[in-house]
Amino acid sequence: MPENELRTLLAEASADRPPGVRLLPVAPRPRRMWLPLAAAAAAAATAVILVLPGTTPSADAQVAAAVDTTSSESYRIETVSGAKTFTGAFDPERRVGVIVRNDGAETRFVGDTVYGKDPGDTKWFAGPRFDDELVRAPGAVGLVKLMPLDPTAALSRLRAATEVTEQGPASGEGWTGTRFAFTLPDGVSGLVDIDDQDRIRRLEVTFAADGHTNVMEFGDFGTAVTVEAPPQDQISAEPREKPVGVKPADTAPAVKP
Repeated sequence: MPENELRTLLAEASADRPPGVRLLPVAPRPRRMWLPLAAAAAAAATAVILVLPGTTPSADAQVAAAVDTTSSESYRIETVSGAKTFTGAFDPERRVGVIVRNDGAETRFVGDTVYGKDPGDTKWFAGPRFDDELVRAPGAVGLVKLMPLDPTAALSRLRAATEVTEQGPASGEGWTGTRFAFTLPDGVSGLVDIDDQDRIRRLEVTFAADGHTNVMEFGDFGTAVTVEAPPQDQISAEPREKPVGVKPADTAPAVKP
């Protein structure tokens, strides 16, 4: 086939290529070089790269993407840690949130500051956010503290997860998705459910040392969250000390272990 006819044929074939097919330019060849038809067809085939739609990323990448998606919009949470339950709402973009424990203890997050008050107290303590304090803590210790205390920071710890594997379908009220299993250093394992919109719906973490399990559920995405700092005259001058390294069952917002 003459060269000009071959070029016309290739141009017509690429003009209506299907979506997801990308043509890369062919390296220029010397003028007056003639290729047999079979060799020309092989060269054209190598110039076409298929970017297949619907390609599934790795399990690690799917969990990391879900952390990003979940951290980009507001949500409500409910966490169960032993006999304690925590309910709250967070807006990661505005860096505000509130958690109330089942005995009435309350923790508020406003920017870089966390405010806490025990049941019956008339004064709030103020200090840096828990994730700021735990930046150097081992992965397991940080997650133990952060799951009930600061869900936004706890989610970031999932980026250190290893041996992430897909377990199968998962579902809840109003959503369907996929469940993944993972491990973290220091004897921590867990499950995370991700819905079809790449948002984390349920996070379950088990600590091998004593078998303690924390479960945190997410919902009401996009709900407006309004949190204000307590009045200045209700804030204690001395922040309460919050030591690192307590047992999972001892963690609670605004409460000294």
